[in-house]
Parts: sequence; structure tokens; C-alpha cells
Amino acid sequence: MRIRSLLLLLVGLAALDLARPHAASGQVLDPIQYTLGPGSVQEYGCFGPCACPVLFSGPVKGDFTFYRTSIDPLFTHYALLNIAWTYTVNNGSGGTPRVAHVRGNGTYELGGEVAALQRMTLDITTDDTLHQQFDSGLVPVRAAFPVIDIDVQLRVNACFDSMFRIVAAPFGLASVPPGDGSRLLRSLASNPARGDIKLLLTARTAGRARVEVLDVRGRVVATLLDRGVVPGEYALSWNGQDVRGVQAGPGVYWVRAAADGRSDRERIVRL
Repeated sequence: MRIRSLLLLLVGLAALDLARPHAASGQVLDPIQYTLGPGSVQEYGCFGPCACPVLFSGPVKGDFTFYRTSIDPLFTHYALLNIAWTYTVNNGSGGTPRVAHVRGNGTYELGGEVAALQRMTLDITTDDTLHQQFDSGLVPVRAAFPVIDIDVQLRVNACFDSMFRIVAAPFGLASVPPGDGSRLLRSLASNPARGDIKLLLTARTAGRARVEVLDVRGRVVATLLDRGVVPGEYALSWNGQDVRGVQAGPGVYWVRAAADGRSDRERIVRL
């Protein structure tokens, strides 16, 4: 009799649990269509301390389905489904560009205990290749959500790698005004480039701004801006000359910017 009562109690509790809405179901949003924007690129070649140009680089276009799956005390978790991207591969030698197709899924996390952090993983296939897993790791947020701006790497080794820079926003979001998480510096023209490297500095407060070009060892090669600025956008250009007026030559460089209490950097390649 006691066992029968216990079984009835367990069945009743199970029925109540099925009837009650679960917290997870209330955390799932309707799927949103995201579109890749300007600044999305795919790069394959030398990274990090390796002083050689990227072998392949091209803009990425396309979209994916984005929706929230769960929330924990530190992070909000999202899913990327139906990834459908294309990018044009240029080998820099004047050959015919090739269009590659990317398909797959991924995840995105946004949150953090102290600072705003983000992480994206991609499980994708490019044309007829095997599945590849890209991971950004936990990195600082660079754009005001719902905009996403993140670098996702394959992590082949310390010098040779493949990377997607994903700059995406919900479909129909034409522009996002600068906010606390907006980028300070971004590349405007093709990168790698044989000619001038063009960049855009976006300052949101008045104050002193400084933009420098560094080599892979961290030495200052050229200074593009060092003066007071007011809120607005500033188009900058580097013609490849160093502080002595001598051509710095092809290779990998970093542009470092500091303004209105923020800092940012952009990797550039001269061919």
C-alpha cells in the first residue's frame, strides 16, 4: 500500500511538471535572419608574429538564422543555423578570383562576470572540404548588440591559420549608431592591398586621438594621427612610408588607435 501511494505521488508530480511551462521554453526567441555586413572577410595564411602576407583574403557575404537558446547566470546562449555564405578568394598574383561557398551551423555566447565578453564557434563546410571547427575563444565585445563583430579562427598553428571576421546584424538594420561597444578603428579598403591602406577612426567624444602603424615586433613604423579631435569619423591613409619617409615594404602590420578612453587595433597586410 505504501509503495502504491508513492507511485501515485510520483505520477502526479510528473503530470504537474509536464503541465507547467519550463523556463527554457520561455527563453527561446523567434528565429531572426542575420545578414553579414561590410567588414566581413575570410583570411587564410600567416598570422600572429609571422612576418609574411596573408595568402588569401576576400569579403564574405551571406546570412544565417539566429536565435536565443538559453540563459545562465553569466551568459546568454544563441544558435547560428542555416549558414549560407560566399567569399571570393584572391591570391594576389593577378589570377582569376574564385568564389567559395560556406554552409553549416554555429553558436554564440554573450555575457561575462565583470567585462562584456563574447564567443562564437562555427562548424562549417566550404565547398567539398571536410567539416572544420572555428572558435573565437572568449574575447571582448566590439559592437553594441544586436550587432556582432568577432574574429573566429581555425587555429591551425601559431603562424598559419584561417580566420573569418564576422560583422553581422539583423536583416533590415541598415546602420547602427556608435555606442559604448562600437569599434574605434576599421579598415575601409581591400586588405591585403598593394597601394594605400585606408582606415576609418570613429571618435565619440572630444579629446586627443593617436593612430600608429606597428610592425610585427611592436615597433612604431608611422604615425597617422596625433592631435585633438571632436566626435565624428576621420578617414586615414597609410602609403607604406615609415617615419623616415622610406617605404616599409610588404608584410603584416598592426594599426593601433587610442581615443576617448578606448583603444583598438586593426591588422593590415601590404603586398
